Amino acid sequence: MLNADLVIRNARIRTMDPERPEARSIAIFNGKILALSQDDDLGFTAGPDTDELDLAGKTVLPGFIDAHEHLSWFAESDLKLDLSANRVNSLTQIQDLISEQTRLSKEGEWIRGFGYDDTKIVEGRCLTRNDLDWVAPNTPVIVIHISGHWAVVNSRALELGNLNRNSKDPEGGSLGRDPETGRLNGILLEMAMFNFAEPSLAVTETVVPPFPRDVFMKALQKATAVLNAAGITGVGDALCTPHHLSAYLEQAARGLLTLRINTIVPHTFLSHFEKGGLYGGWGNEWVRAAGIKIILDGAISGRTAAMKNGYEDNADDHGLLLIEDQFMLDNLVQRIHDMGYQACIHANGDLAIEMALKAIERAMKLTNRPDPRHRIEHCTMIDDRLLERMAKLGVMALPFSSYIWQHAEKLRPFYGDRADRMFAHKSFLDAGIIPAAGSDHPVGLHSALLGVQCMVTRKTPGGEVIGEGERLSLNEAFKVYTTYAAHASREEKIKGSLTPGRLADMVVLAEDPWESDPDEIGRINVEMTIVNGQIVYDTESA
Repeated sequence: MLNADLVIRNARIRTMDPERPEARSIAIFNGKILALSQDDDLGFTAGPDTDELDLAGKTVLPGFIDAHEHLSWFAESDLKLDLSANRVNSLTQIQDLISEQTRLSKEGEWIRGFGYDDTKIVEGRCLTRNDLDWVAPNTPVIVIHISGHWAVVNSRALELGNLNRNSKDPEGGSLGRDPETGRLNGILLEMAMFNFAEPSLAVTETVVPPFPRDVFMKALQKATAVLNAAGITGVGDALCTPHHLSAYLEQAARGLLTLRINTIVPHTFLSHFEKGGLYGGWGNEWVRAAGIKIILDGAISGRTAAMKNGYEDNADDHGLLLIEDQFMLDNLVQRIHDMGYQACIHANGDLAIEMALKAIERAMKLTNRPDPRHRIEHCTMIDDRLLERMAKLGVMALPFSSYIWQHAEKLRPFYGDRADRMFAHKSFLDAGIIPAAGSDHPVGLHSALLGVQCMVTRKTPGGEVIGEGERLSLNEAFKVYTTYAAHASREEKIKGSLTPGRLADMVVLAEDPWESDPDEIGRINVEMTIVNGQIVYDTESA
């Protein structure tokens, strides 16, 4: 018998394995689960070098997996000026922070703000280039909206990007303009912003320069530590450039990664994989590449999702499609399908979801491939007909976990009664569709426990219930963050439950969620996070 590296005793272990749902002790060897027991009789697995951990009855769960996170964005957000609603609630405060940053910056250095939320600003209007010019007339400034789908820049930034009133809107995006004069107001929507500042999606070199690799590497370590402290042991980086992918591979090779990463690479880099014959699902248990990302429409929080019937206060506003041509989308999905990758299609609005399903249906009909497990990222505005088609195709859904909390003030004004069926975890399960966790962090909130709370209660911070019929049981909600999330990256046989032979990734909680007030689940403390059998976070030493 192998001697365990670690034996955990006296714990309430909820395995998420239906064959053995609970245990009291667990033995770990070489990064994997060696054995579990209903009592504390795993002493036979211990040797002279075995560490033992008595948890005094605390709850253990499989490590949380956030299948749609933006790890690379999150790492870089720490390098940007925080303009989130936690820090500012007025345009004046934004101006003050940018003015201060201007004084601290070197000449010509970009000021990059992130997290601005126009719906949480007391002035009740959008930030514009004029607001930014007032405090930074000579320094280039970009302020990215919390949705990650639009931004505001100042005149100096527009000048560097060669954008003016005569510039045309890019395909799949638009340049904000003064309705009377046609002068650019500094707002860059969708592809206008991506071409300007997001290398993962830009069709040309971005105006805003990327961060140096060494700077990103340091920021990455800080970001993974934050996620570990929330009990997160794995993520899907839902917009990962080859630059970021190579950084993850380097960190893994150096033994510095403390969470597992499924990279989802933008379709703009698909041709590189095709030329190299790099078929899908490659990598290992630390870093893998299973999916190719297509952003088909805009954002729910940014009011740019492609909607058939428009928005609550403007039925003529149908949002934006970044790819308007169905034939172009069909061809792209076919290439992804034929290369063995999961097509991970960002589609929020019902118009975009329908287009995505048409493309998936066509690809699966032309090329027979068992269980391609394509995904619709977010998949927000659904109906019974769309659910039926998804179930028939075996398409997964990755709805937002905690948007009801993060963006509560937008849902009724933007979407009216349709908000009751947004983030429709229950509808997906009832239709036979597997939903996996997707915080969309840092656009959303990274706390998995808050995500579980929102799925169980459907309550906003103010206590309003939105869509009571979409509530999940506590057990199903945790599956969304464990077994279902592992399924999203085709890794359900190696992680997602505490089962002998699977990876020893787990989280220790201060309280048992099954014995807690559902409205307080998000406040339960994470005591410890274990990845690959190693303690990567411990509240006592944090």
